[in-house]
Amino acid sequence: MNSLTGLSHLLGVSVYFGATFFLAIAIESVGKNAPDAVRRRGRFAELFRIYDPLSIGALGIIVVTGAMMVTGYKETLGAGYFIALGRPLAVKLSIAFFLIILATWISFGICHRVVNADMGATPVTDAELDSLIKRLRVALWLTLATGVATLWAALNVGAPALGGAG
Repeated sequence: MNSLTGLSHLLGVSVYFGATFFLAIAIESVGKNAPDAVRRRGRFAELFRIYDPLSIGALGIIVVTGAMMVTGYKETLGAGYFIALGRPLAVKLSIAFFLIILATWISFGICHRVVNADMGATPVTDAELDSLIKRLRVALWLTLATGVATLWAALNVGAPALGGAG
């Protein structure tokens, strides 16, 4: 594995986790003092305008660099690749796939819709916004937990196959 690839992967993971954790904490206080639901939504939209491209970009880096690292394992292990890495890699990739689905739902299914509604000045009530933020809160913490599970599964992918060097 190229050290730049590994560093890029680690940086992508760090940015994604940091941004997602920050958003999970920030949504608890953003907009609390806003006089109405429309202004409150506007404050959330400001935050989401930064989070959306940052999180999707970080996930893109994670996916690409992860694939590059797996390619390196394939070259190193040759014919024994699937025997050595098949099961642990399948577990890790299954959890990672679920994480990407959750992350996409957060960015495009929740946050992007809030930004578009804010830009279009769509009417919103406090009840509607509270419901949306409740879904976002659950999705963010579920995504962070899934990310931890993905990291845990990743620890079992390379090390056994490469004699502890992965």
